[in-house]
Amino acid sequence: MLKCLNCPQLGKNPFCSLGSDAQAFLEESSTELSYPQGSIIFREGDQSHAVYFLCSGKVKLCASSKDGRTMILRIAQAGEVLGISAALAKGEFEVTAEVLEPSSVRVLKSKDFDQMLHRYEEAGAAAAKSLVRDYKAAFDDARMLALSSSAKSRLAMLILSWSATNAKLPVPAAFIKMTFTHDDLGAMTATSRETMTRALGQLQRDKIIAVHGIALTVLNPSALEAYATS
Repeated sequence: MLKCLNCPQLGKNPFCSLGSDAQAFLEESSTELSYPQGSIIFREGDQSHAVYFLCSGKVKLCASSKDGRTMILRIAQAGEVLGISAALAKGEFEVTAEVLEPSSVRVLKSKDFDQMLHRYEEAGAAAAKSLVRDYKAAFDDARMLALSSSAKSRLAMLILSWSATNAKLPVPAAFIKMTFTHDDLGAMTATSRETMTRALGQLQRDKIIAVHGIALTVLNPSALEAYATS
């Protein structure tokens, strides 16, 4: 079992930057679980009873409409915490968390999470920072859907968001590991699989990106940015 004090994510994210006492409390009060690819950590609409610290792996967060359509809101990375807003509101989960690749997760019951927030001031600050990051991600998604005039521009914005930092363009020939299906890409951009397949093909024909298996290479970052803002 990976210990928080020896975690490779230590210092890289809000809850991975707690002091030793708070980290020890988290480690002692939580349960570490392993989730295989495709498993569900929690479902949209279920009552919240815990928060989930993603120690390794990737998780996709999805929301569904009443008519059954699903949109992937974002991909959670190692070091992120899932379910904070639902736990604080003592309400239902707003999204479904589905494991994208084998993941290790620390599960902390809501009552223990509340105790940690009250006992350690830095934990409250970490929760606030995590909520701000969630808000920014939701805002970026809304902006992509509202301001992008085409599937091609939405795809370009999505690829840019996968770069090292959203504030910088990927360097020419930058490699991005893409493990998503065309259905996933469509769900991320509120378009159909067929439309996303055509958009990917167009970016490749224009020599802006190259795709070989799970390797997506950005060939022309400036042109990619131009597509994103078109």
